[in-house]
Amino acid sequence: SVGETFRAANAALSEGRHQEAAAAYEKLLALGFESPNLLYNLAVAERRLGRPGRAIYALERLLRLEPGDDGARRFLDDLRTEVGKGRRRGEGTAGLFPRRGFLHAAAARLRERDIALVTLLASFLTFGLLWVRRFARGEALRLGLGIAAPVAAALLLASALLLWAKVRLEPAAGEAVVLSPTGAALHEGPTSGSPETVRLPEGDVVRVLSRAGDWAEVEDEGGRRGWVAPGAVGEIHGPFVPAGPSPNW
Repeated sequence: SVGETFRAANAALSEGRHQEAAAAYEKLLALGFESPNLLYNLAVAERRLGRPGRAIYALERLLRLEPGDDGARRFLDDLRTEVGKGRRRGEGTAGLFPRRGFLHAAAARLRERDIALVTLLASFLTFGLLWVRRFARGEALRLGLGIAAPVAAALLLASALLLWAKVRLEPAAGEAVVLSPTGAALHEGPTSGSPETVRLPEGDVVRVLSRAGDWAEVEDEGGRRGWVAPGAVGEIHGPFVPAGPSPNW
């Protein structure tokens, strides 16, 4: 059962059988069972296996499900710092710490249903205050309602912007993580025979622009574009990419 497999994976993780644990967690993910606890434990296993790119990938997916998980966010920051310190001069760390707009970053820390609820409540509050003020008697009451209504309207506007960002910006960003410890080759075309222009380092976050079969056209933080082979990157909002055998990336 799912519960038995998860408990067996946790036992393997605690006993130091990290490869076995990671394989069991990925088996559950392949079956469609994705949870914050599972992804966090997978990230721990991948880190101990020396595969920080896959650990970063698991944590980014976790934060998609549980954006307010500060422990996972700290774990992710620690991983990126570790990877950055281990890079050779010239590789840079810009891709490890992707630039995200203010609305995108703010929306990423909140659940869509929570933002929607606040937007709904702010809407009721704003129009309720305006309706009451219309029939209110007494200068003091009308003044108080006149102050409260714009505040509620500002809250409504802010929550509506966040909701728009959550729905439109976050999934559309198409962000993916470079998974291979040896990096991902950036090709001029969507075939293994096309020239390789550069190799993207493990753990970098890139944007998926388009697809041709199983190949993905990506762009990194430096604006470099090219095609990567199947399994070279894992989309944060897409289907989970298992480790599997090591392909020639």
